[in-house]
Order: sequence, then C-alpha cells, then structure tokens
Amino acid sequence: MLTAKRLNKFRVTVTGYSFVLPAIILVSIFLLYPIGFVLYISFHEWGILGKPEFVGFDNYVRIFKDKNFWTALGNTAYYLILAVPSQIGIGLLLAFLVNKKNLFARGVFRTIFFIPMSVSFVAAGIIFSWILTATPMSGFLPNLINNLGLQFPLWQTTDPGWAMVMIVLMNTWKSAGYCMVIYLAGLQSINNDYYEAAQIDGVKNDWQMFRFITWPLLAPTTFLLIVSTTIFTVRGFEPIFVMTQGGPAGATTTLVYYIFKKFPNLMGVSSAAAIFLLLAIIMLTAVQYWGNRHSEKYY
Repeated sequence: MLTAKRLNKFRVTVTGYSFVLPAIILVSIFLLYPIGFVLYISFHEWGILGKPEFVGFDNYVRIFKDKNFWTALGNTAYYLILAVPSQIGIGLLLAFLVNKKNLFARGVFRTIFFIPMSVSFVAAGIIFSWILTATPMSGFLPNLINNLGLQFPLWQTTDPGWAMVMIVLMNTWKSAGYCMVIYLAGLQSINNDYYEAAQIDGVKNDWQMFRFITWPLLAPTTFLLIVSTTIFTVRGFEPIFVMTQGGPAGATTTLVYYIFKKFPNLMGVSSAAAIFLLLAIIMLTAVQYWGNRHSEKYY
C-alpha cells in the first residue's frame, strides 16, 4: 500500500517525465529512429525500390576499398583544418574589437558582423560564386586582379587546389559572426578583478594579459566553438553543392557529398559511409573533450 510520502514522490516523478515526454518523442522520431534506420540499411543492399537484402559488413568493406571514399575523407580533413581555425580565429578578433567600450557605434558593428549568419548557405554560395568567377557579367574580384596583370586562379575548372580555399573563404565569412557572439559572451563573463590583480603584480603588456588570463579563461568557450564548428563544417553540404558540386576533379568531394552521390542507387553504401561519419564525429568530439580536460590541469 502506497504511503502519502511515496504517493507524493510518484506524482512528482510522473509530472517531471510528462514535461520531458514531448521532447523525448521528438528526439526519438527525428533523431534516434533515423540513425537506427540508417544503421539497419548499412547492413543491407537496397535501391529504395524492392526489399532490402542483408549483406552483413559488405557495404563497409566496399567503402574502405573505394579510393573515392579515402579521397573524400582526406578532403574532409583538409576542409576542417582550413575552416575551423579560420572561423574561430577571426571570430576571436572580431569579439575583441566589438568588446572595446571606446569603439564608436560598436552595436552597429556587432550587427554587421553577425548579419552573414542570417544568410542561407545556398544564397551565400551563389553570391560568392558570382563574385569569384571571372565572367564578363560578374566576378568583380577576378576581373580586377586580371586587369592588374595578375592571374586569378580558375578554381572551378583548372586549379583544383584553390577550390577548397574558396569554399572555406565563403564559410568563414558566414560563420565568423557566430564565433564572435560566443566569444563576446565569454569575454564579458571574465571578472575584471583578474586584470586588476595582474596589473598590481606588474603585468602591463597586453599580450601577457591575453596569454595568461584571457585565453585560459576562454578555454571552455573555445572548446564549445571547436566542437560546434567542427560538426557544422564536417556536415556542410550546401556550399559544395552550390559552388563546385564536388569538383574540379573531386577536389571538394567531402564525405557528406560522397554520401549524397551514392544515394539513392547505393543506399547501403551511402548508409555505411554515413555511419562512419557519425562515428568519426563522435570520436573527434571525445578527443577534443579529453584534450580540453587535460589542458585545464595547466591553468
């Protein structure tokens, strides 16, 4: 028989679960079920039509034997190495700029720097393709450089090494404002007493202030940005689809675009690559988390 205390505890528990139940249902429908279904299909041969045929780990073996898969993996790593530091670095510089109290109209600058975040990746890709492609009707920057006697790289055709750089340029323009806002919140959360104590101890150099006070205290913010920008970048599809469609010569075919090209004729292979990408993101996040926890020992 339930006592009054147990009955009250039961009611509190039911009330708590009733509040989170809608979120659990939505997460299950739109996150857990799709992941489970992709995992299921990764062990089957399926072309959407017909019945899936179980093939075990054959799809995983196929992607590991596919040289295009390894090319896409290398392109993805290269994309991350270029894009993540540039977004975070420029975001940090912008945050320091708009955090200055003596900056004229700093609220306006914050808005201007954040506006690109409101532009979709499709629109941004179209705009940058229009700006960076040398044609008589567009390509202001290439035409200007060519008129100066220099050769602007033909990044969409004959200079594949520049294609990823142009995508990173667009991605940085769009995402640096997000990093700026997060860093700005981190900077404003630092107690000014730390800087006053450092000045009393004789620290007058701005670089030393940044190195020994600001940067260590921004470590949690930096970790958050590294994880979030890594995830946003590695799953980015629209910039590549709009600007290069994986070319030229496969130079911008990342894992996400590789998955897209395999779908829907090779659903099993595409799903296996998607599961590999999911596991890679989880492992990368875990490594970053371990590195952040390990670095905290030195601060």
